[in-house]
Amino acid sequence: MVNNIKEKKLKGFSLLEIIVTLGIMMLFAGIVFPVGVNKSQKTKLESYASQLVTDIYYQQQRSSFKDISTGVSLGVNTYTLFDGESLSTALDTDLRKYPANIRITSIALTASNEIFFPAGEFKPSVYGTLLLTDGTNIVEVYINREGLIGYE
Repeated sequence: MVNNIKEKKLKGFSLLEIIVTLGIMMLFAGIVFPVGVNKSQKTKLESYASQLVTDIYYQQQRSSFKDISTGVSLGVNTYTLFDGESLSTALDTDLRKYPANIRITSIALTASNEIFFPAGEFKPSVYGTLLLTDGTNIVEVYINREGLIGYE
């Protein structure tokens, strides 16, 4: 008996095809990765802006419903919640710090760097805008004369 053994020719990808495919994948990753990182940083900055807006709103509500004077004092990479007529005469304070790369810049309030809510009032005595930045991205936080607080 003679065994007929057919030789199978193995088929696969050539080295050139593999190199071209890897090159295309690396090009695609080079385009997509920076966009994803930037979006992640912007989302993180918006999260910090949201927390600041929430804290200002909290002070506004405390002033309006608990009939106490409250406010928020803005620094470079910190802000302080306080009870009283100003930060210097505050009865109680709560310091909030941002990471080193997050900064509060371009504070454009009507009077000072303190957003103040008089006792029993919903409207602030000081209003305006400020910018929160990480060096690349910028988020604007605002409070208007009617007490509306938000960020963009």
